[in-house]
Amino acid sequence: MPAVNDHELGFIEATDPAFAGTVAAIEGRLKRGRHQEARELFENMLECRNHLGLLSEDIDPDNGELWGNFPQTYSMVGLINSAMRLSKSWREAF
Repeated sequence: MPAVNDHELGFIEATDPAFAGTVAAIEGRLKRGRHQEARELFENMLECRNHLGLLSEDIDPDNGELWGNFPQTYSMVGLINSAMRLSKSWREAF
């Protein structure tokens, strides 16, 4: 789930059946059997960082040139969140 949810902003209650059903449907499609694809996309993104490990707000899809505001906090937050979600648990790692 994203860091900020509609229920956190007061648009809808977290217990609302429509909200809970939507979250469950999205999770069901996104969480099944695509871990390897997600890891490959994440590793590709890591290759796009500059020599300091930073990202801009956009990347030229043809040549990988970093465009826009730099460094871009939102890109880095997404990178960090992805790393956390793709990481092994402590039990798996040790």
